[in-house]
Amino acid sequence: MNSEQPRISVVIPLYNKQAYVVEAVNSVLQSGYPAHEIIVVDDGSTDDGPRLVSEMPDSRVRLIRAPHGGAGAARNRGVSEASGDFIAFLDADDYWTPGYLPAIVDLIARFPDCGIYATHFFFLRENRFRQVPRLWRIRAGAAQRIERFFDIWSHGSFLCTNSVVIPLRILRDYDIRFPEERNGQDQDVWFRIAERWPTAYLAQPLAAYRQGVPGSLMSSHPAETVPSIERLAARYRRNAIPEQHRRGVSRLLVVDRLMVARRLLVRGQRRRAIRLLYDLSCLRVPRFWLRLMLAAHTPSALRQYFIPSA
Repeated sequence: MNSEQPRISVVIPLYNKQAYVVEAVNSVLQSGYPAHEIIVVDDGSTDDGPRLVSEMPDSRVRLIRAPHGGAGAARNRGVSEASGDFIAFLDADDYWTPGYLPAIVDLIARFPDCGIYATHFFFLRENRFRQVPRLWRIRAGAAQRIERFFDIWSHGSFLCTNSVVIPLRILRDYDIRFPEERNGQDQDVWFRIAERWPTAYLAQPLAAYRQGVPGSLMSSHPAETVPSIERLAARYRRNAIPEQHRRGVSRLLVVDRLMVARRLLVRGQRRRAIRLLYDLSCLRVPRFWLRLMLAAHTPSALRQYFIPSA
């Protein structure tokens, strides 16, 4: 490998995913660009996943065993062990297409000063592919530099854990770590980086995001605001968010409030949902707010038919 080519370390947290982990690791090994190393952090698995990884013949695959501490702790351990220039994240039940790493390397060459390098992704459920709609605010098929991450994120997710690569120096020099909590710990890292650096992005779905797997964090949808959003809101209130991001963050916080209200309605907790909806800030997203209000005031027997989709 040319010494000027980026060395990409891949971190894969593993917890009871023996049915998928070999496919995940092989998707890296079969990439159109060679990974520098693949660090699989066994997060206290009780199945045969770690053994399957340890038997893989490629010397770039390293298995590290750790007590069960969750995906955040496993990713932090992987980052601490990495020796590459960039860290790519892949969950043990997901995979990359062969074009993913070549696309990331191209983004690094085009936009060397970015803090996040990412592509679009697609959903996979029971081996059935489902395209994630591209946000209209992002140019189709073009490598691009995104300066206002939160403006776009407030309209929907355009990247996921499996489609993100971060310069290792940023994680280490700025002591950015994954919080050791169940929900939103990856989002917390993306937010902290996006506040300081632009994002390089390719709107092509090159990473798989598997749904419906037991124990998968991505299948978990808490009714309450997750800690990563609460910390973002706290930084917003104390004016720690850079000026160019404040409008986008403000809208994102409103959207999160409405999404929490929607989940409460789905769970039948109408009064709690209405308390959230009677906040004037919700009028910043008027259509979604109005549809939720109508659903909240619809008789309970019919409410499920009026709750807007997420």
